[in-house]
Amino acid sequence: MQLNHFDFLSSHQILSLEEKPALNDWYFFAYPFNNYRYGLSNKEKVDGKSSVFLINKLPSKEGIATIRQTIDAKPYENKRIELSGYVKASNLDGEALLRLYLIDNEDSITRRAEAKFIGTNSDLEWQRFSVVADITPDISALLYSGVLQGSGQVWFDKFEISEAPNDAKDTSTPFGYVRPKDDAPSKERTKYLNIVGYNTTPFGEFTLGSQSIDLSTWKISDELNGEYQARNDGNTLLLESVIDNPDFGVLLKRFNFDTPRAKQENVTGITFRAQIKHQFVKSMASIWMRIEDKDNNSLAFDNLRYTSSGGTRDWRDVEVTLPITDEATIVSFGALLISKGKLWLRNPHIEYTYEPIAHNTQLLTKPSNLSFE
Repeated sequence: MQLNHFDFLSSHQILSLEEKPALNDWYFFAYPFNNYRYGLSNKEKVDGKSSVFLINKLPSKEGIATIRQTIDAKPYENKRIELSGYVKASNLDGEALLRLYLIDNEDSITRRAEAKFIGTNSDLEWQRFSVVADITPDISALLYSGVLQGSGQVWFDKFEISEAPNDAKDTSTPFGYVRPKDDAPSKERTKYLNIVGYNTTPFGEFTLGSQSIDLSTWKISDELNGEYQARNDGNTLLLESVIDNPDFGVLLKRFNFDTPRAKQENVTGITFRAQIKHQFVKSMASIWMRIEDKDNNSLAFDNLRYTSSGGTRDWRDVEVTLPITDEATIVSFGALLISKGKLWLRNPHIEYTYEPIAHNTQLLTKPSNLSFE
């Protein structure tokens, strides 16, 4: 959908806007999704062929857009690194940021470092931003991004990760989010556990071989009544919001499985595959899967948050794979819709896999396409 507030962009600034160019090995995320656009500019650049830009000309400071990449932290273990990148801004009413997240082995963000320019209808010529962080052995991944918070237009170019200068200080700080404790007896915690299925009785036994999952048996929690609804829509299942500002909705399936037998068959993990499409999604639409032990503790989890998007997108194949250990007894999986919108799901299959499982299959082994060529 073409929005009028993007019409001022001149053709020489853009290689592609309507086609949304593929940012090789980068991902775009925005909230609200439809307020922002991105593109490649062959005019505004530091060097090379192009830079990437984010843009929002709506008069609101409440939104955010990012282009981001996630890499394996192992090559940087026990090193102090510097993340740098070049930033330019036009008519910025908000913040332009270079941001680095440090992610631990449980896929939780532990520290954050950022450099920013704050503007009120302000311009910024190309300027090198940088942050410094110590990569300790507990860090498994690095997520770095260029961010537009608010409105205006920002460009990013020539990202680089290198060892920090000898006199550089660690600029990272503890991340503010604290994951809720399992033993916290609160109404909000109980609602969350119900929505994501921890308190749901398994539907049955998951056995060897690929299994197609009957869509008529998928459910949402009673906690979501009044916020989301799920219904069959032809040969698909539709999850949609029914109020203007819901939190998140979850479609759920849940099975027990026989770990000793799976191990005898040389099973290494479980794969969930499906096709999804979404429409007018304000934040994020995705699939998810979780492996649990007999006490409902999460052993592994993935909701493709580093590669998922919002807005409107046609059918695409998606999958997630997680490893199983000797303690694993339950697999939960389904679809996820954060905030407002519609998500369709079809052709869901779940099966054991026999290949080695990476801790996070979405990680790049090393930085890629840092100058947006």
